[in-house]
Amino acid sequence: MMSHSCRLVLSLLMVSVIAACAGGSGSVGGDTSLPRGKILACKSGDTPVNSSAQCLQDDAACYQKSDGAWCTGPRGNTCPTGSVEVASAQQCPANTRCFNVGESLTCGISY
Repeated sequence: MMSHSCRLVLSLLMVSVIAACAGGSGSVGGDTSLPRGKILACKSGDTPVNSSAQCLQDDAACYQKSDGAWCTGPRGNTCPTGSVEVASAQQCPANTRCFNVGESLTCGISY
């Protein structure tokens, strides 16, 4: 049976090893030329722009590439199955629960 001090030393050693692993760069094979999780090119149909201020507004994509440039493109929202679009100027109809899907789309589910 291990003494209390041996268990304590082993626990501290294990915590040190785990902390060392968590503090690593996360690169595989030593390649650190590109940051992890960064995008190299705009998605097909999106447009490269110089800053986030140039991104399209109202339900559009806006994301940064690894070179610092940005990409933007229309996404367009749709109401989920079982719901219908409610006109933006219209109040929520009776016996309907309305919810916003995006900046410019309101959907409703009848009950």
